[in-house]
Amino acid sequence: MQGRPMALLTDTCFVVLALYFIYTYIHFFSTYQQPQTLFFFIYQIAALILLLIRKNAVVLSSRPIEYVYALVGLGAALLFRPIAGYAGSAMGMFFEVVGGFFVLGAFLSLNRSFGIAPENRGVKSMGFYRIIRHPMYFGYVLAETGFVINNFSCYNLIVFALAVSFTRLRLQAEERVLRKDREYQEYAQKTRWKLIPLIF
Repeated sequence: MQGRPMALLTDTCFVVLALYFIYTYIHFFSTYQQPQTLFFFIYQIAALILLLIRKNAVVLSSRPIEYVYALVGLGAALLFRPIAGYAGSAMGMFFEVVGGFFVLGAFLSLNRSFGIAPENRGVKSMGFYRIIRHPMYFGYVLAETGFVINNFSCYNLIVFALAVSFTRLRLQAEERVLRKDREYQEYAQKTRWKLIPLIF
């Protein structure tokens, strides 16, 4: 299938980055004691498990740049760094918890249709997918916003801008692939908002 080598490379790169992230954050958590950062740890574990049990893709993107969007959009979050001694806020915690709730809810809805690259493993329209078409990405943005609030630095702000920019590019690439499916076209007509309810 066209695009398969790029998909395998993207998945392999993500697995390597995820394992590095898990190793690094075990150290960071023991040092900084920020329980809300466990969201990122739990996400990586769940993502690795879903990669192992997922279904084969029906359609893959044939554009190499779209695999770059997917990998950077996800991988950028691995670059965030907790700030020792930085006082977290209730608002930051709220964003992280709600974002994590959306991500894990999207995971449960996707189940074996989870993937990294722009692919079609079957159209999902239940759970959070009734509200917006990309609830997982919405959760990423919320959780990352909360993390930056609780660990503010120019470095983390730059990583956040990078992650959000490439998440949007990834979303657009995924939409391009999925819109080839008539079932998704019908779903998109019913579920208007792509990422942020009432806005986009």
